Amino acid sequence: MEAESAARIPQADVERYHAAAVEMADEARRIVEPAIERGFEVETKPDASLVTDIDHAVERRFRELIGRWFPDHGVIGEEYPPTHPESAFQWILDPIDGTEEFVHGVPTFGTMLALHYRGVPLVGVIDHPALAIRVHAGVGLGTYRNGQRIRLTDAPASVRPEGVRLVLSARLNFTRHVDEGHLFEALTRAYPNHRIYRAAYAHTVVVTGAADAMVDMHNRVWDLAPSQVLIEEARGRYAVVRDFPGPDGGRLLSAVFGKPAIVDRLLALFRDGGHGSRERAR
Repeated sequence: MEAESAARIPQADVERYHAAAVEMADEARRIVEPAIERGFEVETKPDASLVTDIDHAVERRFRELIGRWFPDHGVIGEEYPPTHPESAFQWILDPIDGTEEFVHGVPTFGTMLALHYRGVPLVGVIDHPALAIRVHAGVGLGTYRNGQRIRLTDAPASVRPEGVRLVLSARLNFTRHVDEGHLFEALTRAYPNHRIYRAAYAHTVVVTGAADAMVDMHNRVWDLAPSQVLIEEARGRYAVVRDFPGPDGGRLLSAVFGKPAIVDRLLALFRDGGHGSRERAR
């Protein structure tokens, strides 16, 4: 029902929201790129994660632009409290996903932003300033990498697990808050050609087809917000496999996404509880 409601939004409005999201990503680059050269201030949050003055500056700029362009829309961001939580339209912001990478000079960090309507994603952007890579999408508009259309080719049914390029969250993601380390062990056994990429880059390599699928476990809504529309508009599949309250009242989400044939195999492993054999994971 919610997806049907989103489908009734005029395409011209989706195009306008998509253009706004891309412009916000441009604004983020204007803040982030000079900071890479000149440096920035780093603090430690109560949960021991890192935050910089650039995280704050980017999110403040996003909120300023959203307030100017779409004053009735809500905002959910990593660094500041939500606004207009009653609105059907919610912008979801992660100004720097992978702040640890940003602080230590690893270029895989990125800006993630999305607009959801009644929980259904309309537009999404992941931008990597240090890599000069941007993926962006809108419902009915397609998915693009630096302006070039992305159309994923599904994996053949005959591909063996050893040939699947699977991206996983770090094992810590599987065990924090809720211990599902057995799933990490099952996935790494079933798919030995797995790799672990941190931060937004993990999503980007799946969106672009450089990897076949990802299992992203126990993350906040802003860590996943743009990826469903990016994947689905590229002809991939996206499925939420976990959704439960976090320790501070927020939601913790887990998702499997990528090429449909591989996502189907991964979902079968989840249904089995991670106890099946390698052959059953196929």
